[in-house]
Amino acid sequence: MVELGQFTLMLAHFLCSYAVIVDLLGVWRKNDGLMKSGRNATISCMLCLSVAIAVLLTLLVKSDFSVNYVAQHTSLALPLAYKLSALWAGASGSILLWLWMQVGFVLIVFCRSEKNNRVFAANARALANFVSVFFLIVMIHDENPFAVAAIAPADGAGLNPLLQHPAMVFHPPTLFVGYAGFIIPCAWAFAVMKHRDIHGPVPLYERTRNWILWSWVFLTIGIVLGAWWAYEELGWGGYWAWDPVENASLMPWLVGTALLHCSRTFRARSTVSRWLKILSILTFSLCVFGTYLTRSGLVSSVHAFPDPGWSILYIVLLVHLFIIAAVLMIRKHLRERGHPREGSTRGMKYIVYNNYLLLFLTFVVMVGTLFPFLSGLFSEKKISLQPEYFTKITSPVGAVFLLFLAICPHLLRFGFNLKWRPIVALIIAAGSIAIWFFTKSIAGAFLLIAAFAAVSLVVELIGYELKLKADRRNDSHRRRNARWYGARVVHIGVVMIFFGIAGSGGFNVEEYVALKPGQSKQIRDFKLVYEGLEAVQGPNFTASTANISVYRNRVAVADEPTESSDRHGKLLTVLRPSKAVYAASKKAVSEVSIRRTLASDLYLALTDVNHTNDLINLRILINPLINWIWIGGIVMVIGTSMVLTALYTRKHKSHQ
Repeated sequence: MVELGQFTLMLAHFLCSYAVIVDLLGVWRKNDGLMKSGRNATISCMLCLSVAIAVLLTLLVKSDFSVNYVAQHTSLALPLAYKLSALWAGASGSILLWLWMQVGFVLIVFCRSEKNNRVFAANARALANFVSVFFLIVMIHDENPFAVAAIAPADGAGLNPLLQHPAMVFHPPTLFVGYAGFIIPCAWAFAVMKHRDIHGPVPLYERTRNWILWSWVFLTIGIVLGAWWAYEELGWGGYWAWDPVENASLMPWLVGTALLHCSRTFRARSTVSRWLKILSILTFSLCVFGTYLTRSGLVSSVHAFPDPGWSILYIVLLVHLFIIAAVLMIRKHLRERGHPREGSTRGMKYIVYNNYLLLFLTFVVMVGTLFPFLSGLFSEKKISLQPEYFTKITSPVGAVFLLFLAICPHLLRFGFNLKWRPIVALIIAAGSIAIWFFTKSIAGAFLLIAAFAAVSLVVELIGYELKLKADRRNDSHRRRNARWYGARVVHIGVVMIFFGIAGSGGFNVEEYVALKPGQSKQIRDFKLVYEGLEAVQGPNFTASTANISVYRNRVAVADEPTESSDRHGKLLTVLRPSKAVYAASKKAVSEVSIRRTLASDLYLALTDVNHTNDLINLRILINPLINWIWIGGIVMVIGTSMVLTALYTRKHKSHQ
């Protein structure tokens, strides 16, 4: 089976290269036969990659340790779900999954095109397959998932214990759906710039616009799942450490958000049209750059893969993309000279402002991420920026973004008359001073701004409903505007996330305590009583679990641990943080235990265990409002689903 996997990768590389050549030749010679051959080669490449995926999954499930990848990421005792998720646990498996999705998406969008769009689709396919060729070169030469071990071990090293969490079954694939999906707008942008028709085919743009939304929502899901995994599994009580690998997914999301807004108001000769092409290329380029960051060793990260030696090819790919884009942009600009451009509407202007804001935020994150490398160019010592750098710079930008989110819908509806601008400026200045005076903290200011944004969005929704009622519109009009409602739901989700970030970041409480059985600890309104240790045997680990009863006790007590008494208060729950040792890797991992409410989380992590006297060292955190982050993420997905449903419903009705 190993030979089959290696053969399919080699064949996929040949087919992708062939597809690029014949598609470009077909466009140049206006030969439908060559373009059809390129389409068929892309389909065949997809079949080869599907076989490669199936072979690797079979090897993982069968625990064939003669294959390096299987030996490094699975073991005999590993549960089946984690054996399957090992497909994307390593560098080579994850790039294979990404490539398989990418070629599949290209098939769906650019291989179903009508005859009058064949030239455009061939140009787009050629660009996408050109990217796939680079990925296949890296995979075949240095990240080959089918590389055979010199000596097959009796048992594998097992999956990293930190990855054995439900979130990690879904987090990487959803990210890769987002990354791979953004090849569609990128290829569309290149094809539009190469196309002789200034407008480009509208049907393909409509299809591409939907893929922007799909890619963005999956990238959103992946980022939220990653934050949830970090919160539950790493044991430090946070969810975002501004790690380079975390930032690698955030940067394309920020630019992708700008792209999403531009795609809603596309016009062929408008300012937004230029933005759309630039952002389409930049979003996918940042996905590739993030891949380079996680594999190159350029910056240090606990989440990064070791440098395979061929990661520089990702930079070579980016250089090629930027050179081709620059040439095509200049060429298209020269072709369009003399053609009148459409004026920008009020909505377009606000979208451009939004773009500048998101691009500035992306630039800040990129500089902070690359600062160790940049500082190393000018001094012998690399300087790493602490999370405080990101927080101090992104916080005011985030506040402006929230205000923008709250005010823009009303400006779009009622306009922004010149005579009102000084008054609005004074109101904003007075409001800012009042917020700072009453809160005296960034977190408090954020909470007030988030509350203002939430009220503003609710007022907008109520105003829209009242307008419908006054105009005597029926439910069918409301259904036709489901896309508008969905967008507002997404914005409400964003506000919820900001609400959770402000509450958990600015008002959390953290303490460390050592407890013996029977001792208790008071923190805020909670009294924690340590009842003792118990041993738990899992399928591939052994855990020492502390049983800690949590009581509601508002009576002030001494801050030091005390002996248990009968007057603890009302029993709320029993939390069971543990320290697990995995058999394959011999690594000890803290498994946290959390009591969740909408108001706050009580978060317990076992940092050390002394089995001689059952003494435990415990990290205790109270994280206010943190669950609003996860709720906000869910609300954003619901809102996006409403928009997608409205788009596909309208498309279905138009074809009837």
